[in-house]
Amino acid sequence: MPPLPPLRLGMNARLFPNNWRPLAQEIEFASRVGFHGLQLPGPPGGLDEERLGAPLGEVARRMRHAGLEAVMEIALPLQPGGRTPAGQTPTDVLEANLPALLELGITHVHWHLFPGMAGPEGLQGLEAMLPGAFDLGTALARRHGLTLGFEHNAPGVGFLDGPEACRALLDLFPDLGLVFDLNHAAPDQLGGYLALAPRMTLLHVSDTPLPEVNWHLPLGWGSLDFGGLLGRLRRGGFRGPGVLEIGGQPWSGGYGQDTDEALSASLEVIRRVSVGSEAPQPTTPSF
Repeated sequence: MPPLPPLRLGMNARLFPNNWRPLAQEIEFASRVGFHGLQLPGPPGGLDEERLGAPLGEVARRMRHAGLEAVMEIALPLQPGGRTPAGQTPTDVLEANLPALLELGITHVHWHLFPGMAGPEGLQGLEAMLPGAFDLGTALARRHGLTLGFEHNAPGVGFLDGPEACRALLDLFPDLGLVFDLNHAAPDQLGGYLALAPRMTLLHVSDTPLPEVNWHLPLGWGSLDFGGLLGRLRRGGFRGPGVLEIGGQPWSGGYGQDTDEALSASLEVIRRVSVGSEAPQPTTPSF
């Protein structure tokens, strides 16, 4: 069987409150340098014209013209008991983002759920709410032709921060996907996560100076072996695309590290190292 072409890599759209660009500008940049898609945020009130800088219909037209696809991340700090500070459940927020998901033709959406309060009291009730939340979320996603995934946290968070917790959740929901963040896995967790490769629907890609994690560095600034990791994931059954997520953490320089230059250079690293594993072509999502 011939080797796969390089990993199809998208980029995290720079739509942060303190690092915002009109999505039209992000579409032009991503298309010009060779990214295959964009990861868009799913805010609690729903993704709208104000956050995007243009109406949904215009964004959809620009994305189609550029040949780009999109995935959505819904990042939610949860209070004890499993609701957002505004009292929403994860499914409430997923429902609020349905207009954008459907208008933009997004088929892959994932929840990144994490404690909104520090300390043991911030974890109260979070594990107990997961089955009910994902039961409702996967049912809603299924009705609208969406794939729902979830992203694991870095070790030490105390909530969805290890392969055992991820496997337990995946075992409950056969159509649920795992979003694996290379930058969130400690060395002693890697084997457990690699065993979940067939259930991974998306990779988050950034670098970190192991054994420390969660730095979100441009590729080559840390110590991750991207060629080796991608090869092991593909041989283990991973068939999806990736999203470049660099520059988010204050201790790694913050948002200033997701410059056009850093994004382009990181894309080139993936192009160099991701050829060669033997596996069928990736399918869903396609970028």
